[in-house]
Amino acid sequence: MKRLLTLLSAIMMAAAIALPSMATSNHLSGAAMPDTLILKLKNNARVLVVVNDLKDLKSIKGQSLDSLVGLLEKHTTEIERAGQAASDSAVTITVSTEKDGSNTEQVNITIAQNGKNGKQVITKTIRNVKIDVEKDEENNKTSIKINSADDDDHDDDDDKPRNRKKEFDFQVDLGLDSWMNKKTLASTGVDKISLKPLGSRYISLNAKWNYRLGGERSPLRLNTGFGFEFHNFMFDDNLQMANNGSEIVFTDDVALEKSKLATTSVTVPLELGLNFKNSRGKTNFKIGGGGFVGYLLEGKTKVVQNSATYKVKEDFHMNEFQYGLSGYVGVRSLEFFVKYNLNEMFEDNKGPQANAIAFGVRILKL
Repeated sequence: MKRLLTLLSAIMMAAAIALPSMATSNHLSGAAMPDTLILKLKNNARVLVVVNDLKDLKSIKGQSLDSLVGLLEKHTTEIERAGQAASDSAVTITVSTEKDGSNTEQVNITIAQNGKNGKQVITKTIRNVKIDVEKDEENNKTSIKINSADDDDHDDDDDKPRNRKKEFDFQVDLGLDSWMNKKTLASTGVDKISLKPLGSRYISLNAKWNYRLGGERSPLRLNTGFGFEFHNFMFDDNLQMANNGSEIVFTDDVALEKSKLATTSVTVPLELGLNFKNSRGKTNFKIGGGGFVGYLLEGKTKVVQNSATYKVKEDFHMNEFQYGLSGYVGVRSLEFFVKYNLNEMFEDNKGPQANAIAFGVRILKL
């Protein structure tokens, strides 16, 4: 009981320190409930400390409150709100005890406040508070060491920002590749270029920074970063691509097990989006779009014929500078993307006309 009363006195003093302005009076009110201490502040806010017996508080003086203030330091935002709101409703700090399964007494601290409309805006419980009181009889000093094991936070004030100004995402995109606006040259060697829809696969590794635009509750985001893209265009109908020196040509007169063109690029996106989050800071819905620029790092072909593999690495007259449009939409953890290259894949009159497009799902997001 003595430890509980010591803690109650410490809480009362710590709460007064944490408030943005000093208390103008610190006394018992005749209208207050028995065993309740009311602190009235300059900004009309009040702090209620509920105790078992007020008269016993007079005997506790000169305590060391460092450990208690350290415990409550991350919760002072809730207490400060009372002063900033200048509401008539009080911040109530209640200390209660309960026994666990081993019949050991536990001390819990609850901080609560109602807003002007009667809605509860603060409710925080610090559970299983440990109290260690050491008294030095020789020097007539008493010290208090306090820590807590659990913290149940149900307030709508953000100890940790739930809509951060800046966030980092590492993303892995997996999808399918295709060519749009296909048109062959007269000298290409074939009339039509076909890709295997499910065999043409796309993967990218992306590091993105998301910047919130506007106030703390704004869903508007600016997204940028960098990524590495890997395109695999799988040819159909025994098509084989080659460079004859001056342009790209195709042949289809040999039976092939596999034939593809693979490219590797580095890209930098710039997107504007909306990210709607719930009260716990988790994304409910997001949508956005923008553009990207990139640079072709490598191109190669791979042909498998009669179980033998042939690879050729070169640029194949492809445009090194790349640019295009991108978009995404997501519900909670499920997110889809699409990317379309506005630049043609090959240089003018050096190869077929084609624009790359990739779409799929964001399978990993850290």
